[in-house]
Amino acid sequence: HSLLAAAAEATGCAAPQPAWLAQLPRSYSRYGDLALFPEGTLDHPSFAELAASGRLWPTVCGLLKVRRLAVVRRVARDGVRSSRSRLLYTEPGCDPASATVATCVEHGVSLSWDIADCMFSRGNAAERHRLVPLVAAAAADGSESCIVDLFAGIGYFTLPLLARTGIAQVIAIDWNPAALRWLRRNLQNNRIGESRCRVLQGDNRLVAPAGLADRVLLGLVPSSRLSWPAACRCLRPAGGWLHVHENCDSPREATGCNKDHPNADGSDKDSEDASRTDKDLSVRGSSDGAFGGLAITSNCFYKDRAATAAAHAAFLNSPHAPAAELPPPDAADCDEDPLAEAAETPPVCSRSRPHPAWLSMAASMARELRRHMPPGWRVRVARIQFVKWYAPRVAHLVFDVECRPAG
Repeated sequence: HSLLAAAAEATGCAAPQPAWLAQLPRSYSRYGDLALFPEGTLDHPSFAELAASGRLWPTVCGLLKVRRLAVVRRVARDGVRSSRSRLLYTEPGCDPASATVATCVEHGVSLSWDIADCMFSRGNAAERHRLVPLVAAAAADGSESCIVDLFAGIGYFTLPLLARTGIAQVIAIDWNPAALRWLRRNLQNNRIGESRCRVLQGDNRLVAPAGLADRVLLGLVPSSRLSWPAACRCLRPAGGWLHVHENCDSPREATGCNKDHPNADGSDKDSEDASRTDKDLSVRGSSDGAFGGLAITSNCFYKDRAATAAAHAAFLNSPHAPAAELPPPDAADCDEDPLAEAAETPPVCSRSRPHPAWLSMAASMARELRRHMPPGWRVRVARIQFVKWYAPRVAHLVFDVECRPAG
């Protein structure tokens, strides 16, 4: 607040007014010489009037020591979650061709993307880092050689695994051509040979290879459930691991077990996910179906069922939609005790007090994944990893699921 208020004062503009004072950003993300302000800020018409003087944005750039300014916008509901971030200002001399290009370096791995086309979540950095030693150890002892990333994007998980481990090959799949263009560029920028990364464009349920993977990454939130059957088919005959990302409603009033996190109210300061807002995004479960009654779409969870149905209909009519959706769970499966597997092999959790809803989702997940495995296979949720608060009391979790033939 003080930063932009000082900029307004430096330009000789009137003192900030209450009507737009609330839209001053409390924070920003910096990527090289680009400052990216949060969604819902700097929208008031007064900012356009202030900028018309030609002095506001140059002053802000000088204070932040950057050359470009942009604002995050909610991702498009187009099936590929295209970014709609808006460029506010570029200093004279900036290359117009790269005005909207951002670069982030994590643990020596460089990730670049176009903020106007693709999204990026810094809030997943810890999860990207967590997978590296797991894969490095398995690749070093020769027990694993191939990973399939079903939602590769610009290479959020693919690139760190290739750059920092000795894994022989990652098969990276996405149906967003803009994201894959940046993935290929990022492979070149990090000097990763094409022989180690096979890039496939299309619906992962149609193009994912069968029987090759030691691990399968399902890095899509709010839910990757529609691709679970494809993930199961990807595993080698000897089995392997699924890393399943899901959002889980975690009501505070249940046990208070999520109060030990400072951002349990959803104010995850590390997340750059442009689709997450308290006003428009929420997951509310009930007891009327699998996964606590969560309405599942391939794009987003919405507060009410009407909005969810409308968004899902739009997705199914888009050119990215699959030919058919997954069938509902069989009645016989629904009659099973959902906690039987969890009671037999309780998962380890990264949090000292896992929310009961997280354990319930793990049990439901194991039950449904068994439906898509060959007869006699065992499915075990070995770990529940907390990633971040996606929205107020909605946890972004990763479930490490081991799938092996019996015996």
